[in-house]
Amino acid sequence: MTSGIRPNTPPQQVDPDAPGISHRERKRARTWTAIHLAAANAAATHERLADVTVESVAEDAGVSPRTFFNYFRSKEDAILGLRPAVVDEALAASFTVAPDDDLVEKVAFLLLEVYRTVNGSQIPHPLHDELMDRHPELARRRVRYIDDVQTLTVGIAASALSESPWWTSTRPARSADDTAVLLVAVAGAILRTAMRPVVTRAGVTESDAADALRAACSLFREVTHP
Repeated sequence: MTSGIRPNTPPQQVDPDAPGISHRERKRARTWTAIHLAAANAAATHERLADVTVESVAEDAGVSPRTFFNYFRSKEDAILGLRPAVVDEALAASFTVAPDDDLVEKVAFLLLEVYRTVNGSQIPHPLHDELMDRHPELARRRVRYIDDVQTLTVGIAASALSESPWWTSTRPARSADDTAVLLVAVAGAILRTAMRPVVTRAGVTESDAADALRAACSLFREVTHP
């Protein structure tokens, strides 16, 4: 594994040294991290992303190019530590709409949960920002993943709205799909505002992120319902 960048394990990333982790899970987690850090180090030491190849990253990580693609779709994904967005069935099933719900806040927290499945970056935030500035291709790739997160969240929210007796009886003329799209757009703006100062701090926990998002939602309510 490349030694130029030290891992900074995010809360949602599997810790290969945690108790109860199977040998297979531990090996996969360490291989994923090795490829990710090798790719990030390569991007940090090259001025052009075109000069960073999957073959060189795989060699630096001690794996084959075939193994590389078992973990990442592209070198850009490996550099940023991006994974396909997924939604746990239990999470989707638990997302319901009730009369007393603050829908914007509820969707914002759903967005955060889905985004956590995508973001596995283990590089320091200042370096992340430096790589994004140096290689514009990375920003475009990241946007595609954010779009995937938003699409999945819209689907969950729309289903919850259409299955809510309260919503369908009180707003029969409102499209659940259109409403979900609007909710995700607003919630996404709040999430970005809340996370901007948080991600630059060292040692941030899931609880810190949740507290920041809750505070941002509270401010949004104050501004929109004075």
